[in-house]
Amino acid sequence: MTAVTTIKVPVELRDRIAAQARQNNVTLAAVIAKALDEADERRFWEAVRAENVAITEEERLERIHDSTLMDDLDDPVDAEVSIQNKW
Repeated sequence: MTAVTTIKVPVELRDRIAAQARQNNVTLAAVIAKALDEADERRFWEAVRAENVAITEEERLERIHDSTLMDDLDDPVDAEVSIQNKW
């Protein structure tokens, strides 16, 4: 079993978490984990956007022409994965 702990939160917050948990038929912990996951993802994409805004046009063109970012359509491993996943 995973270790558990208790945290103190205002009753109003607990009630909001509980309402979402009931609505989605999940645990309170799942609601909190989802909220944290979504916040992490928002921070990641905000950082990506900030980085993209900060690069020069020359750097952008270098990235576009970076062959390591190109997809190798003839890669047999890609084809096998596509077949296995029915893509």
